Amino acid sequence: MDNYGKVLKAIVLPAILILVFASNTAAQPPSLTIVYPNEENAFHNAAAEIVRRAYRELNILIVYKTYPAERALSLSNKGIADGELVRIEGIDAKYPNLIRIPVSHVTAEQMAFASRPGIKVSGWQSLKSYRIVFHRGYKVAERNTVGMNRFIVSNDQAALKMVLKGRMDVAIANRFSGLDTIKKLKLDGIKILTPPVQTDPLYHYLHVKHRSFVPQVTKILQRMKIDGSFNKILANHNVPRPFGAK
Repeated sequence: MDNYGKVLKAIVLPAILILVFASNTAAQPPSLTIVYPNEENAFHNAAAEIVRRAYRELNILIVYKTYPAERALSLSNKGIADGELVRIEGIDAKYPNLIRIPVSHVTAEQMAFASRPGIKVSGWQSLKSYRIVFHRGYKVAERNTVGMNRFIVSNDQAALKMVLKGRMDVAIANRFSGLDTIKKLKLDGIKILTPPVQTDPLYHYLHVKHRSFVPQVTKILQRMKIDGSFNKILANHNVPRPFGAK
């Protein structure tokens, strides 16, 4: 190959590679990383599908990552993650960089779990005389048990094991994560107490850098709720209706 051919090859080949790379990059839709507590259950899977479908209409790919509850919030508030999958209303008071999408897509039931008989539950105040345990970052439990005899652990598994061993009287956990933990660890001595201590609509949150998406996502989720998409997705994931729902 003469010098001209070598020069031409040195120029053309990199140019072709750049064009191919640019073409592949352009074909990829933009993505957002949405986080949630590392509890694998049908409840989170259904919520994840609802949010993923909403963003698909905007040609945005959703990537999910799980972390301990408190760390997930920290990452979202700092903008390292792009938002939260499911959180109660009001967390933006402590995490001001998060914007709530004002359409609840799932409902959380905060439940009490116990091993010894005779424990009755009727709201948070009914737990004042018991030793209470729940996982770190469980905001609704933190807010409602101030001043009570409470102990905070790393996850639901640790909380429920402490109750089974008699070291605590009551564990507080989301209905789905609590029941899943009991099933996976075969904690047959633990029973769920009804009614729920509290029932909360949950919301998707975005970091403020994505505030331009809020009106569009809100509109899509509102339509999905009205047209029955939410209920179909929840049913497909075998998520039962909340206790007492008609």
